[in-house]
Amino acid sequence: MESKLKVLKRVLTVIFIVCISGVIGQLLLIGVYCLPTKPIELNIGRGAEILLIQGNGYIYADGYRQATLDNETDATMLSEALFPSESCIDGAVTVPRYIYEGRESQLYSLMAYLNHDDISEAARFNYSRYWHGYLTILKPFFSVFDYSDFKIINQAIQLVIIFVIIALMYKNHMEKFLIAFASMLIIWNPATIGVSLQYAACFYISMIGCIVVLSRDIKRKWLLFLILGILTSYFDFLTYPIVTFGIPLIFLILKDKNESTKPFISIFENGIYWGVGYLGMWASKWIIGTLISSENIIKDALVNIDSRTSTSVEGVEITRIGTVYRLLQATFFKWPYLIMFCGIIVYLLVKYHKSIKINATTVALVLISLVPILWFIVTANHSYIHPRLVYRDWGISILALLSVPIVGKEQITANNQS
Repeated sequence: MESKLKVLKRVLTVIFIVCISGVIGQLLLIGVYCLPTKPIELNIGRGAEILLIQGNGYIYADGYRQATLDNETDATMLSEALFPSESCIDGAVTVPRYIYEGRESQLYSLMAYLNHDDISEAARFNYSRYWHGYLTILKPFFSVFDYSDFKIINQAIQLVIIFVIIALMYKNHMEKFLIAFASMLIIWNPATIGVSLQYAACFYISMIGCIVVLSRDIKRKWLLFLILGILTSYFDFLTYPIVTFGIPLIFLILKDKNESTKPFISIFENGIYWGVGYLGMWASKWIIGTLISSENIIKDALVNIDSRTSTSVEGVEITRIGTVYRLLQATFFKWPYLIMFCGIIVYLLVKYHKSIKINATTVALVLISLVPILWFIVTANHSYIHPRLVYRDWGISILALLSVPIVGKEQITANNQS
């Protein structure tokens, strides 16, 4: 009886946290939509012309997904941030932007608005099914700083966060895993993330999650992953969301690697809580938005879920396994990466081949490495269309698999000391 009451209490607590997060999230958006948009427009205008010079899908290293800037989506986010909504509530719920007639992309619509082109040629477009929680940061930020400032500040903060994680890894005697962490960052390419609005959210959420894991002894791990799922749903524009679950989870398992039976429980429980937070926060947006606005956001969301999880791309049938292969090819089939990973794998095998063994931790790491594949299979349409976004999910596989040889050595050392 006591156990059932405990489970019921936990369920009610989770529901309450998700619901209150939805309410707080909506109130925060309403608050920033009350900010005057003229300073935001002026600051975005200073430096935004680089988007026009670069174009929609600017690639500064031809053929590398890691070097692709998603200027089209950045233009969408900037257009939302400066939209002069007459109602704070309506703007916060529907998240409108202007699209000018005859402009082939949002980038050109943004520049047309900044150049004060005839507004009668523009139509209002609502993007209601996403939270767009990043606007709670972008609107206040661009009230003070300009678009060029963003790139420099973003790069600086990300660099500091990376150094903090490295310092915490040393503090937790996890420096041997730096080779796996560095490999993940190389594939992620912080140089691209640092100048992008679109790619920033999942970087920050996943890395802050890692800092929390490494900096303290977490008693309620379920709460951490529930919050990570909620934050991902709120801030991310459906880029590479599962890293906010997988990367902190790997660090949690590596930190507790000598607890033999815990990894499997950790994957299962924390995965459920992250998923409940992620999907629950999405659902709260659709429900709140439908209740407040005149739109049926729930219906729109369900239609898009059906589309994004389908195996049809512009009328052409694809396969789910083919999508996984496409993502593998788009990410790793470049000589610099092949040489790098072959070298790292050979080094790890030579150094740790005597200590590699099958145990709870290594099996758990291998299971976690499969999470991106599962994500690509489920979201086949979205993953196939947007490899420049979702490929960073492979960071989970890289960090997990390259940690496997090292774990055995670490556990042998711990056992000998005991």
